[in-house]
Amino acid sequence: MEKGFVDLHTHILPGVDDGARNLEETIRMLRIAYQEGIRTVIATPHFVAGAKNVPVDRLRLLCDQVQQEAQKIDPNMRILLGNEIYYSESVLEALQLGTALSLAGSRYVLIEFYPKETFKNIFQGLGGLVRAGYLPILAHMERYQCLYKKEDSVIELINLGCYLQMNSNSLIGSILDTEAKYHRKLVAQGLIHFLGSDCHDDKERIPSMLKAKLQLQKKCEEDLLNRIFYEHPFKVLENTYI
Repeated sequence: MEKGFVDLHTHILPGVDDGARNLEETIRMLRIAYQEGIRTVIATPHFVAGAKNVPVDRLRLLCDQVQQEAQKIDPNMRILLGNEIYYSESVLEALQLGTALSLAGSRYVLIEFYPKETFKNIFQGLGGLVRAGYLPILAHMERYQCLYKKEDSVIELINLGCYLQMNSNSLIGSILDTEAKYHRKLVAQGLIHFLGSDCHDDKERIPSMLKAKLQLQKKCEEDLLNRIFYEHPFKVLENTYI
């Protein structure tokens, strides 16, 4: 079986959030993902406590439906389920009740915050999940103003027991693109554990990995790339520590 990439941050399920609008768009996204070398997709529809979230039973049915479509592309392509969880004080209860989902049934949970959230609140929120036995992954870490060009704060989160995910398209840019350049620097320093596409459609926010890998190959050692693109994501699937 071809190993391929694992994309652990996607909005590929049809009609459940601001991602794929229907099954036809989902299928187009699957084809793009396959061309990008992605062989395992974790669908992570948004979960917001107190909002009208799609019931888990419905998500599982849709995930099975998308799995059937993926197998028409490649019998070994896998579609797994999780949530991108917007942090609130009731997140832990939602996880324990099973109304919010970890990634592929593991202890890893994909967590997002408001982009202007304070470092103190992010640290406290993720710390509570760590103490409860979860392994929180901070979604699209590059969006948080309190972490931009503040490696000490990034390291604090890692030392707390958190993991950091960066969107693959955040790495794309010329040497004049200061933000993309800084994002690549964080990866090269070993401060980013996962890349995900955070795909939402088949036009602008597609499931992409190859361009990011090509950019990183200019700056990163092969063993570091292997960890980010293969070893770490497979640890999530195996539910083992990184």
